[in-house]
Amino acid sequence: MYSREGAEYFDNYITEDEARLMRRMGLRHVRLCLQPKVIMDQRTGAVREENARFVEAAIERFHRAGLLVLIDLHNEDRPSELNPAWQDAFIGFWGELAARLRHFDPELTILEVINEPVFAGREAEWNAFNARLARAIRQNAPEHTIMTSGPDWGGIDGLRKLKLLDDPNVVYSFHCYDPFPFTHQGATWAGPDVKPLRGVPYPSSPEAVAPLLAALAPYPGSQKMVEDYGRQGWNKAKLAARFKEAIEWGARNKVPLYCGEFGVFPAYAKAEHRANWFRDFGQVLAANQIGWAVWGWDEGFGLNRQYVNGTPMVDETVATALGLKVVIR
Repeated sequence: MYSREGAEYFDNYITEDEARLMRRMGLRHVRLCLQPKVIMDQRTGAVREENARFVEAAIERFHRAGLLVLIDLHNEDRPSELNPAWQDAFIGFWGELAARLRHFDPELTILEVINEPVFAGREAEWNAFNARLARAIRQNAPEHTIMTSGPDWGGIDGLRKLKLLDDPNVVYSFHCYDPFPFTHQGATWAGPDVKPLRGVPYPSSPEAVAPLLAALAPYPGSQKMVEDYGRQGWNKAKLAARFKEAIEWGARNKVPLYCGEFGVFPAYAKAEHRANWFRDFGQVLAANQIGWAVWGWDEGFGLNRQYVNGTPMVDETVATALGLKVVIR
């Protein structure tokens, strides 16, 4: 084993063969997530040269495989986003990184300013910061498409609080993990109410969730969450109605949309229910002609690529439900 921040890890993460496998499966692009702490000097905002070369090499591998690359700055240090000093450093960093990446084909390379900005109750601050970030990118990469999203974790509700950028070459992204009691059942990091959930079905109805309620009696919050989920009747039509909120925002503002994350925590969800959800979700995306990236390639919420006897294998339930080809090498 080796460190997930060491040279050996970065050199071997998503090999040439694996990138070609993605393309053969039917994928057309990748969302390449970069933690700022890995590629940015947190004090000065300078690009860390020793790691930037790995990013450029990865972009080249994906491009050779015929895949567009969406560069996503995937910050997980949430308090830093509200720190004016960090914001200034991050803006300088993005300017330097954009200049460094501008030689890559703009038709095959998109620059996403930051993943899931939060700014809860401070949405106006995000709109101002977002505009500054976009200007720094545009000044240094005049031809590349910029991607951004709204506050409140980049969801549909946040999208509707987002101020449009003064730039014609922008795609607006949203993430969707609805309905939460299903997609996050058993997750230990997503709040106390989803943690005890097991076997939550999709689609939902009062009858479908009834067998779960007695075991949840010691967890009143969880029990109520599941009861509400059953009454809400989550199915393809309800997913489509939820998406309509984003679609109408995009149509009203005449801007392109993209669904940058979706998925289901698989530990306690039954395979047939996951297949139902991914199938419905994918069909709603296709009906509205929205591009997407499932979370993620090597994460359990999505395709969950793992190596079996040296061969990369993906979750067939998810791949099939999304209309991808299940291929080996």
